[in-house]
Amino acid sequence: MMSRSKDIIFLLGAGASSEAGIPVSAEMIDRVEKHLKDIDEWKDYDLLYKHVKSAIHFSSGLKGQFGSDVPFNIETLVNTLYELERNEEHPLYPFIAAWSSRFVELAGSKFCKVQKFRQLILRALKKWMCPEDSAKSNYYKGLIGLQRDLNYPLHIFSLNYDLCVERLGSEIRVETGFEGSGPDYSWDYERFSDLDKGNNLAPHVVLYKLHGSINWKRHSDTKTLYSVDQIESVDPDKMDVIFGRDFKLEAADPYLFFAYMFRNLTLETKLIVTVGYGFGDDHINKILTQSLRDDSERRLLVTQRPIYDGSGRKKKSEILTRLELPNENQVIFEYATAKQFLEKPELAQFLVAKIPQSEGAPF
Repeated sequence: MMSRSKDIIFLLGAGASSEAGIPVSAEMIDRVEKHLKDIDEWKDYDLLYKHVKSAIHFSSGLKGQFGSDVPFNIETLVNTLYELERNEEHPLYPFIAAWSSRFVELAGSKFCKVQKFRQLILRALKKWMCPEDSAKSNYYKGLIGLQRDLNYPLHIFSLNYDLCVERLGSEIRVETGFEGSGPDYSWDYERFSDLDKGNNLAPHVVLYKLHGSINWKRHSDTKTLYSVDQIESVDPDKMDVIFGRDFKLEAADPYLFFAYMFRNLTLETKLIVTVGYGFGDDHINKILTQSLRDDSERRLLVTQRPIYDGSGRKKKSEILTRLELPNENQVIFEYATAKQFLEKPELAQFLVAKIPQSEGAPF
């Protein structure tokens, strides 16, 4: 078994954490709808929710999208509420002759109910990211065995806000960009440079959280980023996460830096492994497509939850269509849950075997 550092990189999507008790985006919608029905604090927003959801479906219908093809999930909902909440501050406001009278009635004075409903969802989101039984995420420890077998740092890019990878820090060194927790330890991009040099021990895992984290905060004055141990102090409305399809790239660090690193490493690596990623983010898909087109020998291993009906073949076709690749043989599908995949016996050997050997290679 032979591979080098950066020959294999990882991309984690929401599905990677679902077996840890953290719901994926579509499941969060189900929870919102249940809360609107069962919890008094939520019931006052039921009609507002139905109006917004109907409008999103109507908009998709005008583009020929119906039923399950409508891109409606927790991100779409929160992003729509945020845009509506801006009201007169929105740049399109001067072009809107009048809001729907029904919506104005449901939104309340100055759309205050829209803001309160969005904040209510974000408070629930923060709670959903921290399930009571943290032991359910123990299958992430498969990354520890993988790193030891490969014997070099794992580069893991995550689209998730949860702390499943960071919890491995009690057993291995996970580099997140912070020397410590608290406002005295600001995020520093230089911690990702020359990882095997300097006085510090090289990390076992290098974690790039592309969309932020529930334990990140910013100084109110300097706006520098730091992490906290207790997320109770993080205001849900000020969580430093990129939330919503239209805000996947933030013009600030660490988001720009992580996007830059993702692009660079996808152009260096030989095998990109996705776990629980649904290929719903266009900017991520474009970087993956660019990487595969750059080198015909590069491979993308897509780990997908097993589907035992005809929709499995449809999902595979959708992924290949979104990537727009001339050579579909570059994409390998592995049907397993995240838990099954990360706990796979001899996972390192399995992954190294997926790396194409160039002609004339000694191994």
